[in-house]
Amino acid sequence: MTLLTINGISKRYSRVQALDNISLDIEAGGRTAIVGPSGSGKTTLLRIIAGFEQPDTGRVTLEGDLLADGQATVPAHKRGIGIVSQEGALFPHLNVAENIGFGIARGAAGRDARIAELLDMVELDRNMLTRRPHQLSGGQQQRVALARALGRQPRLMLLDEPFSALDTGLRENMRKAVARVLQAAGITTILVTHDQAEALSFANQVAVLREGRLVQSGSPQSLYRQPRDRETALFLGDAVILPAIVRDGLADCALGRVAVDGSHAGKVEIMLRPEQIRVVTDESNSNYGGRVVEVEFGGATCTVSVSLEGVALPPILIKTSSVALPARGDRVRLDIAGKAHVFMGRSSG
Repeated sequence: MTLLTINGISKRYSRVQALDNISLDIEAGGRTAIVGPSGSGKTTLLRIIAGFEQPDTGRVTLEGDLLADGQATVPAHKRGIGIVSQEGALFPHLNVAENIGFGIARGAAGRDARIAELLDMVELDRNMLTRRPHQLSGGQQQRVALARALGRQPRLMLLDEPFSALDTGLRENMRKAVARVLQAAGITTILVTHDQAEALSFANQVAVLREGRLVQSGSPQSLYRQPRDRETALFLGDAVILPAIVRDGLADCALGRVAVDGSHAGKVEIMLRPEQIRVVTDESNSNYGGRVVEVEFGGATCTVSVSLEGVALPPILIKTSSVALPARGDRVRLDIAGKAHVFMGRSSG
């Protein structure tokens, strides 16, 4: 069931078209990540959903309630939407209990019990209730901010780059914890982030914006494996992109003959994710694919740069296990797992 419908939203600031005819459905109980480079319009879209900005045109509907119809909008405080920002925005003069209880009416029956329950929900110890924000770590502050937002029992939760100020290890733990909390509460969530890995791991729907337009939306798996174009492919992760000629489901390219998805034919560009390519040391002339020109050791996952034989292309970068890692100068063959993806609109007969 669709909870939030965004239909034809556009927004212009002077000469800058921040959003151009964005339409997107958000399913109830799901987690959607909106990603894109700086200036793509993702934060503007989030602010329009929250009610902090007005669209020039388009409609926003939440559970059948019209929140925005062009510049006619429902005020932010009447939308029933929670928001957690990058900074957390806790009140420095209030302790944790007072911050969490800010949106719960004073004198409400069971208010203290509800505050303690919310603290439990975000997996913090109750002995933190009397602490001030400056006595908390960054991750703890974000959990308190989430508890405060949940206290208002929102119909929809918006997360605006909430993990970006945290250290890498803590960011991953927080992302998992927040996903666990929101799923347990059954709260529909929209995350805005510039971190592609964060979006792919957090969400069950990803929407990619570029220059104010919605480029592609779908499951993380479908966008990662079948991006619409090379820009989306490279934005979502490392990719090996090669020219090829496709006939009968097979592509002839610099890596040899590779199976492809779809029913394309003619000259195309194909994409392989680096993890689809296995580097095998092979000194025989018959199966020679290339020569290792550089090896970057990275612990469990390493990067091998391979110059292909007889091809006027830059060396390709391949992610591989550190087990049986080839050395610089080794001859190797490249084994392909799965199918290559053919970009839409690239074929010509």
